[in-house]
Amino acid sequence: MEDTPKFESLPLSRRSLLSAGAALGLSAAVPGCSNAGRGGTSGSNDSAAKAKVRPAYVRYDGVKADLPGARYGIPDGFLRYPADPVQAITEPPGDGKPIEVMTSTNTPIPPAVAQNAFWQQFNERVGSPVQLNLTPSVSYDEKFATSVAGGTLGDIFSIGNVPQKPQMLAAKAVDLTPHLAGDKITKYPYLANLPETSWNATIFDGKIYGIPIPRGAISSEVLYARKDILDDQGLPAELKSADDFVRLCKALTDKRKNRFALADLPTGYVRNMFGIPNSWKEADGKLVSGFEHPAQEEALALVQQLWKSGYIHPDAFTSQNQDRKTRFGNGTGPLVQATFSGWPTYLQTMDQDAEIAIIPPPAHDGSGVGHTWLGAPTLSVTAISKAAEARVETMLAYLNYLAAPFGTSEYLFRKYGIKGIDHQVQDGDPVLTKKGFSETQLALQYQADGPWAIFLPERKGSTESCFNAMKEICPQAVANPVDGMYSETASRKGGQLNRDINAVSDDIIQGRAPVSAWGQAVKKWKSAGGDKIAEELYAQYKTSR
Repeated sequence: MEDTPKFESLPLSRRSLLSAGAALGLSAAVPGCSNAGRGGTSGSNDSAAKAKVRPAYVRYDGVKADLPGARYGIPDGFLRYPADPVQAITEPPGDGKPIEVMTSTNTPIPPAVAQNAFWQQFNERVGSPVQLNLTPSVSYDEKFATSVAGGTLGDIFSIGNVPQKPQMLAAKAVDLTPHLAGDKITKYPYLANLPETSWNATIFDGKIYGIPIPRGAISSEVLYARKDILDDQGLPAELKSADDFVRLCKALTDKRKNRFALADLPTGYVRNMFGIPNSWKEADGKLVSGFEHPAQEEALALVQQLWKSGYIHPDAFTSQNQDRKTRFGNGTGPLVQATFSGWPTYLQTMDQDAEIAIIPPPAHDGSGVGHTWLGAPTLSVTAISKAAEARVETMLAYLNYLAAPFGTSEYLFRKYGIKGIDHQVQDGDPVLTKKGFSETQLALQYQADGPWAIFLPERKGSTESCFNAMKEICPQAVANPVDGMYSETASRKGGQLNRDINAVSDDIIQGRAPVSAWGQAVKKWKSAGGDKIAEELYAQYKTSR
């Protein structure tokens, strides 16, 4: 239950500018390898080398989708949870000893195990006490670097961003190739059910160093709207131009009701209107950053106009993820940019009579449709620490348990907890209670997860609404051509480069700097490392074709 990519791919200028991870080639899930930390890539990182060790794909066909999504490149949709779900795991995966997990979270920290009935039963079902070290996603990279240096990664850890990441993994993580390469993965059938493209993000120098958390189209960012509020005001849930967007924002803003049209910055959505690439674009035999697109200044000027007009919540630059959900849910911010995967948590913030609509981006000049940036195939990667190498099969069995797919009893428990405590059954389907929403937030979906399923029992018609919106938008969405590829320069310098260019974009939007300051900021970004990042990523891109 998330609504933004985590630490590896947060959009610039908080959540709303170009993807900080993708734009700089950063990712918690990064295939490829630097050449001894000097920038280039080793020859063993081409697509042929990855193909030699990539795990086999064995699709799980235990449940039939009501709304098949494969032809559209989107997840399957399900209108009901099976009345008699299959038990996917016959023996507890644990070995009785604690399993220490370090990962990030986008939700409030759950109650401790002593006060958490779900966590207690989860431990029983796993067969080992699972000890969690959870860090807010915005702070995870820092925590990860500290843990690498201090040797406190635990048994299982989400891979954060540090310099010389391939070398770090070789030193700290178990080489899973002997356990997962090719048909060997069939010992773990629910890991074998993960899409082949997601595994590319786990391979360094011809070795598998982790388990991918697959996402893809479901993590594409779109504009959510409170359809009930729009309907009450007679406003359409569609736009034909940037001017339409401004008019909608003006109509929704009502200072007397403490209502601002936009719960957060809409910069990514505005960039979609102007046809700005999804982080990178190949042109003239090289890789060109979306930062350099000629429409950047025009897009920033539009966001600046929205800010000056008071249509964006005044705390947009300082608030956290949960704040914008709250604003959307209580109607004080009826428009918000978020991923499709956030739909369940947004439903949790809304009254039963509230309704979500998705507004596709129009071309800014009214000439047609804009384009959405397609979500990356892999959200993050989970590795097993060498400290737990003697228990590697237990760790893989645990991750396989977490990847049990929709339709199984394991998935039902993992997502909805204990019947009567964490969820109630409504019209035959599980619906989280407030207690369940709190207790189940153990970041299990950031440790391992099966392919996403569109299943939204909280609100009648929501599954169809989400599926149809994705069906309309995602087949034409624009992918980042170097998603998941690794740049050592980005790993070493990307954080500071992002902070510098973020500061300029923030200043422009808030009127502290002219729009023309963007051009100079991009020149600085390029000379300080951006051009080198492009060079390194393009070298990998060419070997993948």
